[in-house]
Order: sequence, then structure tokens, then C-alpha cells
Amino acid sequence: MITKVSIPLHKPCEEEADIVIVHYISGEKTEGYFIQFIRPVVKWFGTLSTIALSSAALAPNTFNVPPHLRPWVFLAFIFWSFAFCAGFFNL
Repeated sequence: MITKVSIPLHKPCEEEADIVIVHYISGEKTEGYFIQFIRPVVKWFGTLSTIALSSAALAPNTFNVPPHLRPWVFLAFIFWSFAFCAGFFNL
């Protein structure tokens, strides 16, 4: 069986591709003075609070944690240390 189609199924055409050139220059900072100031403060806050929470969770008598709150402090320590290791305090 031979069939003839009057309209070609595929029209050859040239597609124009937009070319974007991205030029990266290292060393240029776009952050403001506030971010440059607050970055080490947040990093030290994260470090010191992780140390304090870990000592409260692992040795609750040092911070006089009541017995009914000790499991919650330990769970908070687990989540806090996960956030610290994931880079939550690195702006």
C-alpha cells in the first residue's frame, strides 16, 4: 500500500539557540557590611550553644536540669547538633 501525503510531516528548520556567556570573577563580594559583621557572631553563637546544650544533655546535673525535662533536653541536643553539622549556623 502506497500513501502520499501532501504536507510533509517534518519541516526542516533551523532552530536559533540563545547563547548566554556567564563570566564569574572570584573575589567580588556582594554582601553588605551587616552580613560581614553578623557571620562570625552567628558562627560563634552556634558553636557555644552546641557546647552548652551538649554538656546539659550528657551531664544534666551541671546545669541542674530537672528529671522530667532531661529527655526533652537530650532530643533538643540531637536536633541542634544535626542543625550545627548541616551548616545551619554558616551564613
